Amino acid sequence: MTVEDTLPKLFLRDYQQWGDSRIAMRRKDRGIWQEFTWQDIYEKVKYFALALIKNGFEPGDKLATLGDNDPELFWAELAAQSAGGAMTGIFSDCLPEEVKYQASHSDSKFIVARDQEQMDKVLQIQSELPLLKKVIYWDPKGLASYDEPILTSFDEFLAEGREYEQSHAGLFEQRIAETKPDTPAVILYTSGTTGLPKGAVAHHATLIRWASDLLEIDPLVAGDNSVSFTLPGWIVEQLFGFCNMLIGGTVMNFPEELETVQTDLREIAPNILLYASRLWERLNSDMRVKINDSSPIKRMTYNLFVPVGYKMADMQMQKKKPNILLQALAGLAHAFLFRPLKDKHGLTNVRYAYTAGAILGPDIFRFFRAIGINLKQMYGITEIGVGCLHHDDGIAFESVGVPVGGKAFRISEEGEILVDAAHCFNGYYKNEEAYKKATRGGWFHTGDAGYIREDGHLIYIDRVADLKTLSNGVKFSPQYIESSLKFSPYIIDALVLGEEVSDYVGAIINLDFGNVGKWAEDRNIPYTTFTDLSQREPIRELIRKEIVKVNRRIPENARIKRFINLHKEFDPDEAELTRTRKIRRDFMEKRYGNLINAIYSDKTEIRESATVTYQDGRKGTVETVIKVNVVGDSQ
Repeated sequence: MTVEDTLPKLFLRDYQQWGDSRIAMRRKDRGIWQEFTWQDIYEKVKYFALALIKNGFEPGDKLATLGDNDPELFWAELAAQSAGGAMTGIFSDCLPEEVKYQASHSDSKFIVARDQEQMDKVLQIQSELPLLKKVIYWDPKGLASYDEPILTSFDEFLAEGREYEQSHAGLFEQRIAETKPDTPAVILYTSGTTGLPKGAVAHHATLIRWASDLLEIDPLVAGDNSVSFTLPGWIVEQLFGFCNMLIGGTVMNFPEELETVQTDLREIAPNILLYASRLWERLNSDMRVKINDSSPIKRMTYNLFVPVGYKMADMQMQKKKPNILLQALAGLAHAFLFRPLKDKHGLTNVRYAYTAGAILGPDIFRFFRAIGINLKQMYGITEIGVGCLHHDDGIAFESVGVPVGGKAFRISEEGEILVDAAHCFNGYYKNEEAYKKATRGGWFHTGDAGYIREDGHLIYIDRVADLKTLSNGVKFSPQYIESSLKFSPYIIDALVLGEEVSDYVGAIINLDFGNVGKWAEDRNIPYTTFTDLSQREPIRELIRKEIVKVNRRIPENARIKRFINLHKEFDPDEAELTRTRKIRRDFMEKRYGNLINAIYSDKTEIRESATVTYQDGRKGTVETVIKVNVVGDSQ
């Protein structure tokens, strides 16, 4: 009997079981959903794998993908794994230098890229990648005039594999049979908040174990729908999308564009949904703004029923049974508010919803639970997969759940979260020293601060290195305050500050340009650019009031007293954010040192010059006068 102990073996089992009788993937293209059965995928993966082998791909070799989520990206990943190699996913918004670093460091011999934009990045650095044999693209638009011999289209590459099979029948199945559970399946690069990203290696057995542990908590059945649009080089997309498809037979659905996700969600009506925390924050913001702009009757309905939802969510968390009256009100709230609200955003059929990336603020988490979304917080990083997760009967707004799959957690004397290394990743690629340091004593050192409650729930506080201490000895978590600020529909991001030479907290605020711009237009407040809008007096007063609301919910000695509205958005292309949209705090505090000094002085304004990198790589300079604002206590 064949044991399905690798991802390609699981894939072959699924194909033999379902063939053309069941859908495995869907993609929306030009408004039409294209369906791919297991038979379709089998043929794509097989011919792509054979073409790789024909072009010199050996067991242990690496293939890099570069692009947003599409079926071709995952077919290429599975083909590389079927040929005995591993995949590394490069984020589509990486700059050429970042692409070069990851492709070079991973020793990738093939790059599978989406379109002309990604092709241009690769061709720019091609001479610096001596191992590179082929670059395969799947969207040919704009590439008809490209004649570089290293380039080939996805269809042409499949044709090579189809021809190669004629003289190598059975080779694909043979290679799959030779795959081993203790060999690398993926090399996923860390977010690099404290330095260059490291390549975390996960074996086939590790990925299968991690995904199976999650399915035990939240079971899925074959045919359940998921939506694939979170970063493909991110561990959570590998587990909740790719591995769930192979292990549980779920259907991966690919929206047409990021801009059409909300529309496409309504058509898909997924059963499982994974959003990065920033998307939940954005969705919360959009909902609240639309409610504020709706008719008086709709606002009255919202204000009447949302407290009922909050009450039900609180009682579920406390494991209390609501009385008959509350149940009746909850039924009315569901019929008249929550169900239409969920339907409008494609959330009607969601059984399990997850937030990944940065920790979601309790206010936003509680809001979605209140409207009936089974949203679960998780604690996961590249090196441990998903370490903690909420169970259906164990929701706690302030926690990230309980350990998953027998993982053992403990807290060091310094307050750092440690995880049993036996349940973690399988090493850093070409960096054994860093792996030994990270797993010293048999425990993986996460670099995160937290504590474990008596009921086993893990409470995440912040990165250990990011915890702040004021001159009066007060310690606080910037990330907690930042998450609370982002509950405001007018704040998309924030950098909370704490100087050891001062006794108060400051903040650099990023406006939500769309929502703040509409707020200004509704009140006939003129503005020209993001920079101009951010420094308008009514806007500064709007943000001040939002900060006052947050200050009332946090300890008095950790309240924000002075802030500025930044003249631009935080940008990963300028190294201010990681590719997973986490703040590079050390870098930001150095970059905006002048602004921080102004916040912690008696200045009321400062002239700032900033270098901006545009999408085409050009650099420009922005100069503006930035106001320093005092929060105060009154509304």
